[in-house]
Amino acid sequence: MILLRAAALVILTTFPHAVWASPILIQEVFYDASGPDSPFAFTELVGPPGASLDGWSLAGVNGSNGTPYRTLDLTGSSIPLDGIFVIATASANIELAAQRDLIGNVDWQNGPDAVVLWNTLVEVLDALQYGDAGLGNAGEGRPALDVAAGFSLSRDPFSTDTNDNAADFHAATPTPGRVGAVAVTVPEPTSEALLLLGLVAALHRKKA
Repeated sequence: MILLRAAALVILTTFPHAVWASPILIQEVFYDASGPDSPFAFTELVGPPGASLDGWSLAGVNGSNGTPYRTLDLTGSSIPLDGIFVIATASANIELAAQRDLIGNVDWQNGPDAVVLWNTLVEVLDALQYGDAGLGNAGEGRPALDVAAGFSLSRDPFSTDTNDNAADFHAATPTPGRVGAVAVTVPEPTSEALLLLGLVAALHRKKA
């Protein structure tokens, strides 16, 4: 039992941003398809299952002046059991519609622009700036890439959030409804983790 608790501690400290332990964040945004955008565009949030989004909203922010051009009210919605909340347009294609949790106009403008998540107090909880808009930037830290058509911007599978868009978001193949396989750097094991792995191996050999 002690060994299992130690193993759990290693997992929690090595991967502190697993989806099930994260606050509500913008996980993935797909705003520019290779053809028409509306059937493919989506915005994906992650957070604790059952968390209410009453009074929350998403806003598209113009890079030219730093002001919202569209606001989407999320009232009446909540994070589903899988922790992944997908918003897509009414004209979403069949595959995307099957993953959709909310119909909304998330066909955001191409960059440089931003998508901002507000709570009931209109406090910014998360913000993604894609493309550098200079004084019009409305994201966190440095802006993420304004990706080429056909690619989304996504966090890594652990929803890592360092409050720096350039570090947290990467170009990815769109994966609505599931956390995408964006490359991540796995930290080197600590000496304690190596000791734990050694103990597990020794117990396994003894049992065999």
